[in-house]
Amino acid sequence: MAQVYRLIDIEHDEEIGVVTEDQVQFLIDNLEEEGFEDQDYYIDSESLSFLAENGCDEELLSMLADALEDRVNIDVRYEVIA
Repeated sequence: MAQVYRLIDIEHDEEIGVVTEDQVQFLIDNLEEEGFEDQDYYIDSESLSFLAENGCDEELLSMLADALEDRVNIDVRYEVIA
């Protein structure tokens, strides 16, 4: 059975939304991690454009864009939903 994850806005410690294992893997494959255990990502408008150009699905892209709103950037992390 595939894992389900939640994306969290680190600054506000709020859930952005629930994502699939494939969506998390897309973020892992396309965004920079500081280390092997790192589970957080810096998102800004350039990141969103990069993700879109690399085939990010619309649901994930929309979720991240909504979380970014009028802010310059956000840091998000993912965690497994038990």
